[in-house]
Amino acid sequence: METNENGPKSFKIKDIFVGKTENSAIQMARNVIVEATRIGLNLFLLWLSFDIIAGKGEYFVTLFGKETNIILSVCTVIASMLSGIANYIFSTIWVFHKRQKNNNIGRFIVFTIIGACGLGINVLITNLLTDQYGLHYLVSNIIAQAVAFLFNFFMRKYIVYGIMSRKKEQLTTDK
Repeated sequence: METNENGPKSFKIKDIFVGKTENSAIQMARNVIVEATRIGLNLFLLWLSFDIIAGKGEYFVTLFGKETNIILSVCTVIASMLSGIANYIFSTIWVFHKRQKNNNIGRFIVFTIIGACGLGINVLITNLLTDQYGLHYLVSNIIAQAVAFLFNFFMRKYIVYGIMSRKKEQLTTDK
């Protein structure tokens, strides 16, 4: 990537795929790729668990004053958690390049808490759009994934790979 006294001047397509970067635009582009992969994995796992394994099981509870299929909610949680692990690995290694020997457990916990908030957004929107508005559950989930994507990216960039990494670097240099 070319730079000048004001910072990054421009970047090439290969910069998206190769090398470390602090450029938010490149990180966002990489995160779009990681999230697209995660969403594809999530949709596959949701389809596999709900259609194939659970056989579109129906067990309803009342949510938002309307009956909601709890099996769909459980399958959404399982798919999101498994695809979230892949997301953490790729985000740490490729998007933000923050591999550190220490504090990986703490970072993973905060990453997961943020992901759990995104998961809550995902489940609520998926069920709301499916049960209240009659959208197909996969279409509802795609919309929910888009909202959760934005929330997760910015929270993780500034908390997990920003504040937590700077604190770790400060502790290391103070010793």
